[in-house]
Amino acid sequence: MGGEDDGRFVCAHGTVMILAWMIFGSTAVLFARYGRKIRFGSKEKLLGDQIWFQIHRFFACLTTVLTLLGFFFILIYLNGTWVGIDEGRGFVHSIFGGIVVCCALIQAWMALFRCHPDSTYRFIYNWLHRLTGILAYFLSIPTIFIIITTFDENQIGMIVILSLWSAWIVIIVIIFEIIRNFVGKSSSNVMRTRYGPELDDLDQLPHVNIENDDNDMTHWNNRILILFLLHIVVSIALAIALIVLIWK
Repeated sequence: MGGEDDGRFVCAHGTVMILAWMIFGSTAVLFARYGRKIRFGSKEKLLGDQIWFQIHRFFACLTTVLTLLGFFFILIYLNGTWVGIDEGRGFVHSIFGGIVVCCALIQAWMALFRCHPDSTYRFIYNWLHRLTGILAYFLSIPTIFIIITTFDENQIGMIVILSLWSAWIVIIVIIFEIIRNFVGKSSSNVMRTRYGPELDDLDQLPHVNIENDDNDMTHWNNRILILFLLHIVVSIALAIALIVLIWK
């Protein structure tokens, strides 16, 4: 195997990992937290399941598959060996990356064997699934940052792009949290107006579709969809820019 081929495996590793965590992983996490009440028109379900869940599962599956593919590429490059501790930042990157790969595998395993939603122990799965996903996602950011600091070429450009993406994640989360808080209060006010002040838990009426019944909620639903679309566009643009610098 020639040196040029070796370099291609490294670039392929970086490419699929960037796609996995900058685009698919981030979108899966955001949909799980902020996309649970979205509607496409009057549709609440897609292929028998909630829309948010189908989208979350699709992006999460892509993230896991690409993460394993990236791990496979770097194993080929290293001939199945582990990075030595003398590699410094490369070793730290390998440790963080290994944790991320393990989290991705654990997520897939838990998803396949999760208990029924009505099970007494469902809360255990919910918390483990949530914590494992968050750990993997937030570890992926420093993992990418650490390795790009070892590049001799285009290092400044890569750091700038990844910094912009990190800032974007913070901004989009803040915006979603503000909207989530506002919509929650608006929904609560609407429900109490219609069903009386004694209603303290909106989950008591899961069949009520606030977005379809209230024009204001529909407008917020559309804004949330636009934000998700904007996030995907921004993530793709920054990911492509970073991948181009890697291959250069």
